Amino acid sequence: MPRRRLALALLLAVAPAGADTIVKAYNSYRGPPYVDGKGGLASELVRYVNLKLEGRYTLQLVSLQRRQLNQLMEASAGFDGVALFLSPAFIGDVPRKRFHWSPPFLDDSNAIVSRIDNPVRYEGPASLVGLRFAGIYGNRYPGIDEYVGKSLVRTNAPDAMSNLRKLVAGQADFTVMPRSSFRYLRRQMDREKLPVGQLQVGDKPFSQFGRHFVLAHDAGKLAAELDKIAAAMPCDRAWRSIALHYQFTVPDAAACRRNATPRETARP
Repeated sequence: MPRRRLALALLLAVAPAGADTIVKAYNSYRGPPYVDGKGGLASELVRYVNLKLEGRYTLQLVSLQRRQLNQLMEASAGFDGVALFLSPAFIGDVPRKRFHWSPPFLDDSNAIVSRIDNPVRYEGPASLVGLRFAGIYGNRYPGIDEYVGKSLVRTNAPDAMSNLRKLVAGQADFTVMPRSSFRYLRRQMDREKLPVGQLQVGDKPFSQFGRHFVLAHDAGKLAAELDKIAAAMPCDRAWRSIALHYQFTVPDAAACRRNATPRETARP
Protein backbone atom coordinates (compact mmCIF):
# COMPACT_ATOMS: atom_id res chain seq x y z
CA MET A 1 0.00 0.00 0.00
CA PRO A 2 1.46 3.44 -0.89
CA ARG A 3 2.79 5.34 2.11
CA ARG A 4 0.16 8.13 1.91
CA ARG A 5 -2.73 5.68 1.67
CA LEU A 6 -1.39 3.75 4.66
CA ALA A 7 -1.07 6.96 6.68
CA LEU A 8 -4.63 8.00 5.84
CA ALA A 9 -5.97 4.55 6.66
CA LEU A 10 -4.48 4.84 10.13
CA LEU A 11 -5.84 8.35 10.63
CA LEU A 12 -9.34 7.43 9.50
CA ALA A 13 -9.65 4.89 12.28
CA VAL A 14 -12.31 5.78 14.81
CA ALA A 15 -11.26 7.48 18.04
CA PRO A 16 -10.45 5.05 20.85
CA ALA A 17 -13.41 3.92 22.91
CA GLY A 18 -13.83 5.19 26.43
CA ALA A 19 -12.71 8.77 25.85
CA ASP A 20 -13.44 10.60 29.08
CA THR A 21 -14.19 14.03 27.61
CA ILE A 22 -15.79 15.03 24.31
CA VAL A 23 -14.72 18.49 23.13
CA LYS A 24 -16.37 20.41 20.33
CA ALA A 25 -13.87 21.45 17.65
CA TYR A 26 -15.16 24.43 15.68
CA ASN A 27 -14.28 24.92 12.03
CA SER A 28 -15.43 28.18 10.45
CA TYR A 29 -14.05 27.41 6.96
CA ARG A 30 -17.03 25.90 5.17
CA GLY A 31 -15.60 25.48 1.68
CA PRO A 32 -12.68 23.59 0.12
CA PRO A 33 -10.09 22.59 1.12
CA TYR A 34 -11.41 22.58 4.70
CA VAL A 35 -14.78 21.03 3.81
CA ASP A 36 -14.85 19.20 0.49
CA GLY A 37 -17.75 16.85 -0.17
CA LYS A 38 -17.88 14.36 2.68
CA GLY A 39 -14.29 15.02 3.71
CA GLY A 40 -11.74 17.80 3.67
CA LEU A 41 -8.88 19.13 5.77
CA ALA A 42 -11.03 19.89 8.84
CA SER A 43 -12.23 16.31 9.25
CA GLU A 44 -8.73 14.95 8.58
CA LEU A 45 -7.29 17.29 11.22
CA VAL A 46 -9.81 16.11 13.83
CA ARG A 47 -9.14 12.44 13.05
CA TYR A 48 -5.39 13.05 13.23
CA VAL A 49 -5.62 14.83 16.60
CA ASN A 50 -7.97 12.20 18.06
CA LEU A 51 -5.46 9.52 17.16
CA LYS A 52 -2.74 11.46 18.99
CA LEU A 53 -4.98 12.09 22.03
CA GLU A 54 -5.42 8.33 22.50
CA GLY A 55 -8.80 8.64 24.18
CA ARG A 56 -7.84 11.19 26.82
CA TYR A 57 -10.11 13.60 24.94
CA THR A 58 -12.14 13.21 21.76
CA LEU A 59 -12.65 16.17 19.42
CA GLN A 60 -16.06 16.37 17.75
CA LEU A 61 -16.08 18.45 14.57
CA VAL A 62 -18.63 21.25 14.27
CA SER A 63 -18.65 23.41 11.12
CA LEU A 64 -20.31 26.81 11.35
CA GLN A 65 -20.12 30.34 9.97
CA ARG A 66 -17.35 32.61 11.22
CA ARG A 67 -19.81 35.08 12.69
CA GLN A 68 -21.39 32.24 14.69
CA LEU A 69 -17.96 31.22 15.96
CA ASN A 70 -17.21 34.84 16.85
CA GLN A 71 -20.38 34.93 18.95
CA LEU A 72 -19.43 31.73 20.77
CA MET A 73 -15.93 32.97 21.49
CA GLU A 74 -17.18 36.35 22.74
CA ALA A 75 -19.98 34.97 24.93
CA SER A 76 -19.97 36.26 28.51
CA ALA A 77 -20.10 32.68 29.81
CA GLY A 78 -16.71 31.99 28.24
CA PHE A 79 -15.60 29.85 25.33
CA ASP A 80 -16.02 26.10 25.73
CA GLY A 81 -14.28 24.06 23.03
CA VAL A 82 -11.43 24.51 20.58
CA ALA A 83 -11.41 26.64 17.43
CA LEU A 84 -9.45 25.31 14.47
CA PHE A 85 -7.18 26.99 11.90
CA LEU A 86 -7.33 30.52 13.35
CA SER A 87 -4.65 33.19 13.68
CA PRO A 88 -4.67 36.02 16.27
CA ALA A 89 -5.36 38.77 13.71
CA PHE A 90 -8.47 36.91 12.49
CA ILE A 91 -10.33 37.50 15.75
CA GLY A 92 -8.65 40.65 17.06
CA ASP A 93 -6.39 38.94 19.60
CA VAL A 94 -2.94 39.90 18.33
CA PRO A 95 -1.65 40.41 21.91
CA ARG A 96 -2.92 36.86 22.68
CA LYS A 97 -4.51 37.99 25.93
CA ARG A 98 -8.10 36.85 25.34
CA PHE A 99 -7.42 33.22 24.42
CA HIS A 100 -4.84 30.46 24.67
CA TRP A 101 -3.03 29.90 21.36
CA SER A 102 -1.22 26.67 20.55
CA PRO A 103 2.00 26.68 18.53
CA PRO A 104 1.16 27.00 14.81
CA PHE A 105 0.61 23.67 13.06
CA LEU A 106 0.36 25.16 9.54
CA ASP A 107 2.06 28.14 7.90
CA ASP A 108 0.02 30.12 5.41
CA SER A 109 -0.23 33.52 3.74
CA ASN A 110 -3.00 35.64 2.28
CA ALA A 111 -2.70 37.01 -1.24
CA ILE A 112 -4.71 39.42 -3.33
CA VAL A 113 -6.42 37.67 -6.25
CA SER A 114 -7.72 39.78 -9.13
CA ARG A 115 -8.36 39.56 -12.87
CA ILE A 116 -5.44 39.70 -15.28
CA ASP A 117 -7.29 42.31 -17.35
CA ASN A 118 -7.84 44.45 -14.23
CA PRO A 119 -4.89 43.66 -11.95
CA VAL A 120 -4.79 44.92 -8.36
CA ARG A 121 -1.27 45.54 -7.10
CA TYR A 122 -1.39 46.33 -3.41
CA GLU A 123 0.90 49.21 -2.45
CA GLY A 124 -1.04 50.35 0.61
CA PRO A 125 -4.61 51.58 1.15
CA ALA A 126 -4.39 54.14 -1.65
CA SER A 127 -4.11 51.33 -4.21
CA LEU A 128 -7.58 50.04 -3.22
CA VAL A 129 -9.54 53.30 -3.57
CA GLY A 130 -12.77 52.84 -5.51
CA LEU A 131 -12.48 49.05 -5.80
CA ARG A 132 -14.99 46.31 -5.02
CA PHE A 133 -13.73 43.78 -2.48
CA ALA A 134 -15.16 40.26 -2.18
CA GLY A 135 -14.93 38.97 1.39
CA ILE A 136 -16.40 36.12 3.43
CA TYR A 137 -19.21 36.61 5.95
CA GLY A 138 -17.82 37.21 9.45
CA ASN A 139 -14.16 37.30 8.42
CA ARG A 140 -11.97 40.19 9.52
CA TYR A 141 -9.49 41.68 7.06
CA PRO A 142 -6.99 43.98 8.80
CA GLY A 143 -5.77 46.59 6.34
CA ILE A 144 -9.03 46.44 4.38
CA ASP A 145 -11.90 46.62 6.88
CA GLU A 146 -10.79 50.09 8.01
CA TYR A 147 -11.59 51.49 4.54
CA VAL A 148 -14.88 49.73 3.81
CA GLY A 149 -17.59 52.31 3.24
CA LYS A 150 -15.00 55.06 2.85
CA SER A 151 -12.79 54.29 -0.13
CA LEU A 152 -13.87 50.76 -1.11
CA VAL A 153 -16.98 48.57 -1.21
CA ARG A 154 -17.18 45.15 0.44
CA THR A 155 -19.58 42.38 -0.50
CA ASN A 156 -19.64 38.97 1.18
CA ALA A 157 -20.03 35.34 0.20
CA PRO A 158 -20.08 32.09 2.20
CA ASP A 159 -16.70 30.80 0.97
CA ALA A 160 -13.61 31.50 -1.11
CA MET A 161 -14.82 29.60 -4.17
CA SER A 162 -17.88 31.84 -4.40
CA ASN A 163 -15.59 34.86 -4.46
CA LEU A 164 -13.51 33.40 -7.30
CA ARG A 165 -16.73 32.99 -9.27
CA LYS A 166 -17.50 36.67 -8.58
CA LEU A 167 -14.12 37.69 -9.97
CA VAL A 168 -14.57 35.65 -13.14
CA ALA A 169 -18.04 37.17 -13.62
CA GLY A 170 -16.70 40.70 -13.14
CA GLN A 171 -18.80 41.25 -9.99
CA ALA A 172 -15.76 42.16 -7.86
CA ASP A 173 -12.33 43.65 -8.45
CA PHE A 174 -10.34 41.61 -5.96
CA THR A 175 -10.49 39.19 -3.07
CA VAL A 176 -8.02 38.20 -0.38
CA MET A 177 -7.56 34.51 0.27
CA PRO A 178 -4.96 32.02 1.48
CA ARG A 179 -2.50 30.95 -1.19
CA SER A 180 -3.03 27.35 -0.10
CA SER A 181 -6.76 27.66 -0.80
CA PHE A 182 -6.19 29.17 -4.24
CA ARG A 183 -3.82 26.35 -5.20
CA TYR A 184 -6.35 23.77 -4.06
CA LEU A 185 -9.35 25.49 -5.67
CA ARG A 186 -7.70 25.59 -9.10
CA ARG A 187 -8.84 21.98 -9.50
CA GLN A 188 -12.44 22.89 -8.68
CA MET A 189 -12.31 25.77 -11.15
CA ASP A 190 -11.13 23.34 -13.81
CA ARG A 191 -14.03 21.01 -13.00
CA GLU A 192 -16.49 23.90 -13.30
CA LYS A 193 -14.76 25.03 -16.53
CA LEU A 194 -14.08 28.44 -15.02
CA PRO A 195 -11.22 30.27 -16.76
CA VAL A 196 -8.62 30.21 -13.98
CA GLY A 197 -6.20 31.71 -16.50
CA GLN A 198 -8.12 34.99 -16.20
CA LEU A 199 -7.05 35.35 -12.57
CA GLN A 200 -3.74 36.32 -11.04
CA VAL A 201 -2.30 36.05 -7.55
CA GLY A 202 -0.30 38.97 -6.19
CA ASP A 203 3.46 38.48 -6.10
CA LYS A 204 3.75 39.75 -2.53
CA PRO A 205 1.85 38.17 0.38
CA PHE A 206 -0.86 40.46 1.72
CA SER A 207 -0.23 38.90 5.14
CA GLN A 208 1.59 35.89 6.56
CA PHE A 209 0.39 33.86 9.53
CA GLY A 210 0.30 30.54 11.29
CA ARG A 211 -2.81 28.46 11.94
CA HIS A 212 -3.46 27.42 15.54
CA PHE A 213 -5.74 25.66 17.97
CA VAL A 214 -7.52 28.31 20.09
CA LEU A 215 -8.94 27.63 23.54
CA ALA A 216 -10.02 29.48 26.65
CA HIS A 217 -7.19 30.43 29.00
CA ASP A 218 -8.53 28.01 31.61
CA ALA A 219 -8.50 25.00 29.26
CA GLY A 220 -5.74 23.45 31.38
CA LYS A 221 -4.79 19.87 30.47
CA LEU A 222 -6.50 19.96 27.08
CA ALA A 223 -4.50 23.06 26.11
CA ALA A 224 -1.28 21.34 27.20
CA GLU A 225 -2.17 18.25 25.13
CA LEU A 226 -2.93 20.29 22.01
CA ASP A 227 0.19 22.43 22.47
CA LYS A 228 2.33 19.30 22.46
CA ILE A 229 0.58 17.87 19.40
CA ALA A 230 0.70 21.15 17.46
CA ALA A 231 4.40 21.66 18.14
CA ALA A 232 5.23 18.26 16.63
CA MET A 233 2.86 18.39 13.65
CA PRO A 234 5.00 20.31 11.11
CA CYS A 235 7.61 17.53 11.15
CA ASP A 236 5.26 14.56 11.64
CA ARG A 237 5.19 12.39 8.50
CA ALA A 238 1.47 11.64 8.62
CA TRP A 239 0.52 15.28 9.08
CA ARG A 240 2.98 16.47 6.42
CA SER A 241 1.35 14.07 3.95
CA ILE A 242 -2.08 15.52 4.73
CA ALA A 243 -0.87 19.13 4.54
CA LEU A 244 0.83 18.59 1.18
CA HIS A 245 -2.29 16.94 -0.23
CA TYR A 246 -4.23 20.12 0.56
CA GLN A 247 -1.57 22.33 -1.07
CA PHE A 248 0.05 23.71 2.09
CA THR A 249 3.80 24.14 2.33
CA VAL A 250 5.66 22.24 5.04
CA PRO A 251 9.12 22.66 6.60
CA ASP A 252 12.04 21.20 4.71
CA ALA A 253 12.58 17.56 5.71
CA ALA A 254 16.28 18.22 6.30
CA ALA A 255 15.38 21.00 8.75
CA CYS A 256 13.09 18.59 10.60
CA ARG A 257 15.92 16.06 10.87
CA ARG A 258 18.30 18.72 12.19
CA ASN A 259 15.81 19.82 14.83
CA ALA A 260 14.87 16.30 15.92
CA THR A 261 16.11 14.96 19.24
CA PRO A 262 18.35 11.84 19.22
CA ARG A 263 15.40 9.77 20.47
CA GLU A 264 13.21 10.98 17.60
CA THR A 265 15.82 10.12 14.98
CA ALA A 266 16.82 6.76 16.43
CA ARG A 267 16.03 3.68 14.36
CA PRO A 268 14.84 0.37 15.88
